[in-house]
Amino acid sequence: METEAFISGFCKRQNQTRTVLCEYETAKDDSRILLEADCDYGKCEHSRDCTLMAQAAGRTL
Repeated sequence: METEAFISGFCKRQNQTRTVLCEYETAKDDSRILLEADCDYGKCEHSRDCTLMAQAAGRTL
């Protein structure tokens, strides 16, 4: 099952607070797997230490 969620946080690239639309898939163990986000995550120079996407993925840096 796929779901969408809005995640708000600070974007270093844009130097401002941003809301990102994230798409998730629910695994068999009811955990959520991040499939896609409407930002340049992965291509952005701050991807490695992006606190906004860490929050979206449910992990801490």
